[in-house]
Amino acid sequence: MRCLGFFLALFVFNISVALAEEGAWKIIELAYQASQNENYKGIFITQQGQELKSVEIAHALHGREKFTRVTMLDGNDDEILSHGENVVIYHKRDKNIVMQKREPQHLFPAIFPKDISVIKDHYLLSFGRPDRVAGRMTQSVMLTPNDDFRYTYHFWLDEQTSLPLKMAVLNLEKEVLEQSFFSKIQFIPAIDLDWFKPNIDPSKEYVMDEGGEKEKNLNRFWKAGNVPPGFKETNFMVSKMPNMNTMSYHTVYSDGLSYISLFLQPIAKDKKPKVGDITINATHVAARYYKGYQIMAVGTVPLKAVKNLIDSVEF
Repeated sequence: MRCLGFFLALFVFNISVALAEEGAWKIIELAYQASQNENYKGIFITQQGQELKSVEIAHALHGREKFTRVTMLDGNDDEILSHGENVVIYHKRDKNIVMQKREPQHLFPAIFPKDISVIKDHYLLSFGRPDRVAGRMTQSVMLTPNDDFRYTYHFWLDEQTSLPLKMAVLNLEKEVLEQSFFSKIQFIPAIDLDWFKPNIDPSKEYVMDEGGEKEKNLNRFWKAGNVPPGFKETNFMVSKMPNMNTMSYHTVYSDGLSYISLFLQPIAKDKKPKVGDITINATHVAARYYKGYQIMAVGTVPLKAVKNLIDSVEF
């Protein structure tokens, strides 16, 4: 009977731990909902290595539709306008404005996926002590990977709204590789849409850059046999090579937090392909040459992830 009681107590304990862990993930769900539903505007700083950039952002939920405008305050005077799933980047040039349509991605502070189950299997959730960010109290949350194919993510979530106010990406040695954080933010009960338009010179000409096209009944001639665990294909684009009667391919993989882009591009006989790998802050790039194609992977992931991916491509 004592043994039965012990195993029964152990079973109840394990169930309680599982329920506690499931409840803890609720804070990530709340953070996702806040990034979609809160009306706010502010300025956040992104730091990659020694480089700092300031970004102005405004976000509004108007009825059931989401509107976001992102303006780069340093470097190129570019803007990103997002309405639901439609994303357009305005690149301001000397004589014209180049508009590029893009697929929606999870960018700070809307960093979390709608379905958080995709990250539960590959990250461990833990909590840190409260801290102040942009003059507001936050709850510290850490998502630590259970393998070496992805980085650790440290978030500071607003105590009142759960919106991420700060994010840091840490390597396997827990060193900060890059971070984004609000220096100023305002939450507004209601917001009009007068601001939802690019701030550009009306005398300039608009030029639409269609870029790559989505896959339409295209039979791929290649496959990647070693995609890092937990990474799923989220986008596939095909575009015609300039001055060449051939196509290049771009596939995006994500585990819900991290992204890897895989590129396949034919190499002209008089061109020398890139081979090897480089590191740029938190981003790793790995490249190889295979049967006339340049194969390259780029991602904010450990080098192992991108190298394994390109080495597994075959056709």
